[in-house]
Amino acid sequence: CLAIPKRYTFSRDITLEVPQWLQTVVKPLSARKSDVRLRRRVVARTDKDELPKALQLDTRFAALLGYYCAEGCVVRDDHRPNAATLIFSFGHHERNLAERVCQWLRELFGVRPSIVKTPTTLQVAVNKSSLALLFEALCGAKSREKRIPPFLFEAKRDIVDAFVQAYAQGDGTVRPDGRIVVSTVSAELAYGLAWLLLKLGYLPSLRAYRQPTHSTVLGRPVRQAPNIFMVIWRNDNHWRFVWQDDDYYYVPIRQIVSQPFKGFVYNMQVDDEHTYLAQFVATHNCQNWQISQVMRDSVATMLADFTPITPEEFVKMALRYKAKVLTSTYNEPLITSEWAVALFREGKKFGLVGSYVSNGNATPEVLDYIRPVVDLFKIDLKSMREKNYRELGGKLETVLNTIRWAWERGFWVEVVTLVVPKFNDSEEELRDAARYIASVSPDIPWHVTAFHPDYLMTDREATPVKTLIRAAEIGYEEGLKFVYAGNLPGMVGPYENTYCPKCHALLIERYGFQVRRYRLQNGKCPDCGESIAGVWWCDEGVPPYWRR
Repeated sequence: CLAIPKRYTFSRDITLEVPQWLQTVVKPLSARKSDVRLRRRVVARTDKDELPKALQLDTRFAALLGYYCAEGCVVRDDHRPNAATLIFSFGHHERNLAERVCQWLRELFGVRPSIVKTPTTLQVAVNKSSLALLFEALCGAKSREKRIPPFLFEAKRDIVDAFVQAYAQGDGTVRPDGRIVVSTVSAELAYGLAWLLLKLGYLPSLRAYRQPTHSTVLGRPVRQAPNIFMVIWRNDNHWRFVWQDDDYYYVPIRQIVSQPFKGFVYNMQVDDEHTYLAQFVATHNCQNWQISQVMRDSVATMLADFTPITPEEFVKMALRYKAKVLTSTYNEPLITSEWAVALFREGKKFGLVGSYVSNGNATPEVLDYIRPVVDLFKIDLKSMREKNYRELGGKLETVLNTIRWAWERGFWVEVVTLVVPKFNDSEEELRDAARYIASVSPDIPWHVTAFHPDYLMTDREATPVKTLIRAAEIGYEEGLKFVYAGNLPGMVGPYENTYCPKCHALLIERYGFQVRRYRLQNGKCPDCGESIAGVWWCDEGVPPYWRR
């Protein structure tokens, strides 16, 4: 069965950075597409009265996006590349919807929309190019291009509900048995809508049909998309045969098939477990290959979305979301240290902490260069065998030196070893790793994490829990004070938690990435007063619910 949570999971307030979205759709004027400066000028000149640089996503804006996905389009001027009109089309009997859309457009964007009656529709038209281009960037311009704006998958429940209700009002019908039916020629829009319905706790059905590619409307021949997608749901979920308890619906899985897929992958999060959906179908955990393999893997490169941003803009965004740490990660940060230093230096002005997540292929010179702005340094120790490192294209000696050099320069260092069956999971090799880390400092935390088959490495099984627990035991046997068995929440006993190395009192209780209890006081054990090595919260910054 597929378990669908009744409780709405993972949401945040959404603020749109308008210039960044507009840069994805404006057309350069007689210049290369890569001329970023020209693209910025085009954005600036789109309208005399520019849109705000940042827009808060509320229920009115979400509903406008829903009406647009159902009934909207953007019409471009063939003679002026970045002149465009935003149009919402309603039936003649839907004047109340048209007037509501006009009201919200005036309230949110200060525009003056007009209502135009045509032989078949009632159109709301807005002659403000920047607003039209924003809707195009968020949702697509034409029917086949329509898509759910990606930030909606992380929005709060009332925001998502406003979008879905507006979409259903604009393009849906209610059948006598209570089922709500919407249809679209965009596969991406249909699958995205079904995903949002799942997140809201509904149990949608998604169907695809073939249709003739030619038809007639009011006597005129028209071309049609070959496929139409229908999404069906009911507010009470009584139409689907499911089991349920207080927390979940359990939907029977009729068939499992394996198919190649290219496109966006959505993350459906249930508590701390992750399943990835590609075209509404569960897939293997994708890890980070869409990021790490950009410019190497054609699919990853196709999925990449490059957005020019300055250090000042980046730090403002971090502060807006109340971030405390800036981290350079996924792609190896050591190869872009000039960029990281420029960004972290700006962040330091506002008290933000800089950190690296690295493969450890460093030199003393680069460590000296980044040290003034980087405080935290996580290093992957992939093996203690030179042969294994040669297979990966690296040198063991360099990584071991980096661990020592970084610690000696005052970085807070943590080491991670992915324990891979038939590669580095022998007790002897794990002991060698723990012994080396302890020789640099027993205060360095060692994280041993579980491998799972993914991307191009599917020739072995996932790491057994008992192997991970034994690796953690070896770390403590070799004198390390802080050893963690990661990424198997609830399965590794005490090895997710932090304990006092002196009196062994529980200091931090965790479940996966969640902190359930935090007992440190000014970086010290509250029971024996031992100072605990690490970078910790100041007492006044600790969330109250951690102090239970």
